[in-house]
Amino acid sequence: MRKERSSGARTLIVLAIVIVVIIAVLAVLSPTFLTAGNLTDLLMRLSPLAMLAIAATIVFISGGFDLTIGVVMALSAAVVGVLGAAGFPFGLAVLAALASGILVGVLNAFCVVQLRLDAFIVTLAMNSIVRSIVHAMLKGNVLTDLPEGFLNLRYVSVLGLPLLFVVLVVVAALAIVLLRLTTVGRRIFAVGASEKTAYLSGVRVNRVKYLVYCLSGLISAFAGLLYTVRVRAVIPDTGITAPLEVITAVMIGGTLMSGGKGSVLGGLLGILAMFLLLNGFSLLGLSPFWEVIILGLILIYVVGQEQISRGLRLALGKKRA
Repeated sequence: MRKERSSGARTLIVLAIVIVVIIAVLAVLSPTFLTAGNLTDLLMRLSPLAMLAIAATIVFISGGFDLTIGVVMALSAAVVGVLGAAGFPFGLAVLAALASGILVGVLNAFCVVQLRLDAFIVTLAMNSIVRSIVHAMLKGNVLTDLPEGFLNLRYVSVLGLPLLFVVLVVVAALAIVLLRLTTVGRRIFAVGASEKTAYLSGVRVNRVKYLVYCLSGLISAFAGLLYTVRVRAVIPDTGITAPLEVITAVMIGGTLMSGGKGSVLGGLLGILAMFLLLNGFSLLGLSPFWEVIILGLILIYVVGQEQISRGLRLALGKKRA
């Protein structure tokens, strides 16, 4: 346990150093990087994806997998947009949007727990199904007919920080308390470390799985509302690249896909580092196509770093021999 904690602490320290280096380099290369407008826009842009990182971290720690985080964000936005345009009370539309995320989480958990299907396959299929539902709901259109009071939350700030970022900080704090300071959090870690051991210890494993997938759906749906506020519209392709970006950031932050290890703070630092790089690409006028390529290469390295390192050592050993 102490080794795991020290390893996690080292990961956070390394990430923090990397972030400081990136900030220093961008501050030198781009005179507009440290301007208030750019930093505010950066915090608003990363807030929805950082919410998804919290959701993915909780699922990964439990030993699960969820590829529906991006499409749930789109579904939530579509529900609030369609119901709002149809004249429903906006508060009820927001509750329905959050409920839609929980519903997807319940369906994911049902397939994984009751039907004993592989979480990757289930959430991959569910991603396609829900994406089709979103396109059917919006009919390929972008909705902008939303209450101005809701959309104007984009311009609200608290102590000089965008409201969207403040909401992210609150949700992150609640998630950290849940995982680190509650019995439920300890059970989530226990299930991720070993389902059999957790079961023998009296943990109701199936309930924990339902909980983490429902939490993932709820937080992802909330992220959809934040994204809608940020772009001031409901877009059919919302979150289409989110799984790649979020999973990369979460794994960079030290969360294991195998479960039992991870931290919300690590995932948030991973998102911050990624967005700093993307912001740097934009400010320096580099092609956005390279962003996805770099993210893919980083994910390949993070997932297979042990095998890559072992392969390089073997290759170098053969050359020396």
